[in-house]
Amino acid sequence: MRTAKVLFLTAGGVGLIPFAPGTLGSLAGLFVYLLFLKSLSPLPFWVLYLLVFWGAVKYASESSTLFGEEDSSKIVVDEVLGMWIALWGVKLSFWSVVDAFLLFRFFDIYKLGLFKKLEALPGGWGVVIDDVAAGVLVNILLRVMF
Repeated sequence: MRTAKVLFLTAGGVGLIPFAPGTLGSLAGLFVYLLFLKSLSPLPFWVLYLLVFWGAVKYASESSTLFGEEDSSKIVVDEVLGMWIALWGVKLSFWSVVDAFLLFRFFDIYKLGLFKKLEALPGGWGVVIDDVAAGVLVNILLRVMF
């Protein structure tokens, strides 16, 4: 079960790559969305999203046991979720996808204001919710821009 949790939290092992795990996790989320999720109607998308979200919060709470540190950079399922929400329902084009990725990475890296406070939430909530909130903000910005 430990291996399954690690694979889930690291997005199939992407987070175990030793350089830029957050960026690679965001790219993984972007590609999964473009290849599989963009064509889903809202109900299946949100059911899948909430299941992954629930698992991410639950298993990220065990990060100190699984990775030997709280909020390990190896956990990238939160970046995947952030990218999915950033892109959901947005008119997709080359530029909207590029902007989604760049804006999401900006907010994920710099943790401005509210995102910093959300990151301080206990357990898996703090690991996951700041990236989901960044994805929501990016989604709103993309809807305004495009």
